[in-house]
Amino acid sequence: MTILVTGGAGYIGSHACIELIKSGYKVVVVDNLCNSSLESLRRVESLVDCNIPFHKADVRDKATLIQVFEQYSIDAVIHFAGLKAVEESVVKPIEYYDTNVGGTLILAEVMREFDCKTLVFSSSATVYGDPHTVPIKEEFPLLATNPYGRSKLIIEEFLQDVFVSDDSWRIGLLRYFN
Repeated sequence: MTILVTGGAGYIGSHACIELIKSGYKVVVVDNLCNSSLESLRRVESLVDCNIPFHKADVRDKATLIQVFEQYSIDAVIHFAGLKAVEESVVKPIEYYDTNVGGTLILAEVMREFDCKTLVFSSSATVYGDPHTVPIKEEFPLLATNPYGRSKLIIEEFLQDVFVSDDSWRIGLLRYFN
């Protein structure tokens, strides 16, 4: 089974690559390196003793995503790619919505074109806003209070709509603090 890991050269993405490879999966990475380093992926390769196919590309680049799906038989996607700084999102909301929401829309379009309907989305606990108690429970209200958190919440809602429209999709939403 081959897993496409978007943002796979980032901190969480690179650690996911290690665990996927240790578990017997083949991994392909797409990352534009704006929040990551190719060096981290090279370290992963040395830890797992194998080469990881890497494509320097933005998930908004539909043509490149299509090429990746044509080149490899992608069975599932773990989607870590995106902008991630709360404070920056307040200053650059357009960039956050374009990258995070727009990138996920394009990724989902390409996945659908290739009948790849298994997706794990790296969301964020910021979708809960400022909870009144901790630990945060999954059933707490969703009240994102900044563009970063709202972009993640919009993506979650979009993916829920995708599933409602076609229940052959298998979608997991990961909410955590990074």
